[in-house]
Amino acid sequence: MTLDSIKLVICGSGNGAHAFAGIASSLKGTDVRVLTLSRERAARWNAALQKRNLEIILHRKGKEQTRIVSKPVLVTNNPSKAMENVDLLVLVQRAADHRGYLEVLKPYITPGIIVVGLPGCPGFEFEARHVLSDLVGLCTIMNFESLPWACRTTEFGSKCTVLGTKETLHGCLKMADVPVNKDPVATLQYLLGPLPQLKVSGHLLSVQLMSTNAYLHTSIMYGQWEGWDGKAFDQPPLFYNGLTEAVANLLSGMSDEVVKTAKVITENSGADMSEVVNIYYWYMRCYPEDISDKTNLYTAIQTNAAYQGLKHPVKKSDDGRYLPDFTHRYMTEDIPQGLVVIRGIAEIVGVETPNIDKVLLWSQEKMGKEYLVNSKIQGKDVEKSRAPQRYGFTTLESIL
Repeated sequence: MTLDSIKLVICGSGNGAHAFAGIASSLKGTDVRVLTLSRERAARWNAALQKRNLEIILHRKGKEQTRIVSKPVLVTNNPSKAMENVDLLVLVQRAADHRGYLEVLKPYITPGIIVVGLPGCPGFEFEARHVLSDLVGLCTIMNFESLPWACRTTEFGSKCTVLGTKETLHGCLKMADVPVNKDPVATLQYLLGPLPQLKVSGHLLSVQLMSTNAYLHTSIMYGQWEGWDGKAFDQPPLFYNGLTEAVANLLSGMSDEVVKTAKVITENSGADMSEVVNIYYWYMRCYPEDISDKTNLYTAIQTNAAYQGLKHPVKKSDDGRYLPDFTHRYMTEDIPQGLVVIRGIAEIVGVETPNIDKVLLWSQEKMGKEYLVNSKIQGKDVEKSRAPQRYGFTTLESIL
């Protein structure tokens, strides 16, 4: 497919932003700008690019690694420079940062812009509707279930390793009320390359419910640390490869509650939630070539080549050993911009969620937060989450 010049702004400076900047910049006809609101990070990235181009190493099970070398047109902390004549604005960053970026970028959003959460995580549409308010009808909103890649920045600003690329990526969109600058799906697919294949269909609520990190990361954290005795340990435990069958069953149970929530939404509104499936089938769709043993959810996670060797988030103890880090994004993002949102949606449609509640109550205690209180999303920290209740959305009609 050939497209005329595409002006892309990537918001963020983490692993995903590095991978996307390198991949998109290597393609013909692209004008890629990276925006980070951190002056220090913008300066570091520019300093790195003065010495060498951005190198992306892509791994794929059973194939030789490939290497992409390219350079974005601009890395800046100045939103007015980044947003000049932009077609796509893609947020590839922590969900907790979305609001700040949307507020800063709001004056520069013009009719026809496509705003993408990659991933947007649960509550992305609610946040966009809240911050952009009167501008929502002028831009197309897209949200995707997860990052396209498992990736790590190995040298800030100059080198990123892609450990695995998903085969497919589910997303949803809400078209603008005005003509768009570019075809949203075809343009984003071109910028990502042939993989993952974008599957864009259904209601935006479905991609919120299928943002699997909200229950994947949190259930694994719960499984590892729920019975922890408080003692430091010599090495960080494996994250995915440390999964037990009991935790895999808990994860599947949480996913079943998500599927039931989607089913009730469809039954009561007719909204297309057909992409919401148990997380086992999500793995079969996203990682068919990377998973060696597809017997069940436990074996699928254990034998996923993209996950091998990844460790639990930890911090150093006073004696140089290791303690769990409950301030990591697996908690501080995947709870308030993840599991709390999903639990809030389930509450609105009247679905009971005992497995989700178990993990959420433990997580909020470890974080020193209150979201779920007396079986309702009404704790003092809801206002800092993206639960629909935080925006005053308490009926099915309001979240649709």
